[in-house]
Amino acid sequence: MIFYKRKTVYKDNKGQSSVEFLFLISFALVLVLLLANFLAEENDFSLAMTAARDGINLGVSEDKIAIYEESSYDKYTSNNIALTHPNAIKIVKIETVNRGYDSRYNRTSIQIRVFASSPSLVKNEDRVSAGDRITYNVRISITMTFNTSKLSNNLYNPCFSKYYVFTTSNVQWV
Repeated sequence: MIFYKRKTVYKDNKGQSSVEFLFLISFALVLVLLLANFLAEENDFSLAMTAARDGINLGVSEDKIAIYEESSYDKYTSNNIALTHPNAIKIVKIETVNRGYDSRYNRTSIQIRVFASSPSLVKNEDRVSAGDRITYNVRISITMTFNTSKLSNNLYNPCFSKYYVFTTSNVQWV
């Protein structure tokens, strides 16, 4: 005679497994919400840095091939003749400095520093003018990316994103 042992199936009549499931789901939901907020800030910063690089490239290419508005060109022909000819400008590096939370704007303040070199721009005033063109294009590119032109002045200084306020320092020539 063969005896079979009955398997006892424990019924959850006290609801413990459903409470554990709810704890697991609520923990996952809180984790996802915290992670989403962190990733949104990181995405905002990455998007701003991409816009800054695009602005730098635009500013450098305008200086390289000497494309200017008529009023700027007239000024350069009398004061900065080197800027009216194509120039070789090379971007050495781009740095960002987190300057902490700025209570005036309720955002974190980031300063963008651009380091460039150019053998054809010898005079300091030519470098300052070319650097101003580069930093202006950085700021306008960030402003246009985040559609925040109404939050800033005509020079787009400072420029804003959802989480950050950006400023630029003068281009450092090395």
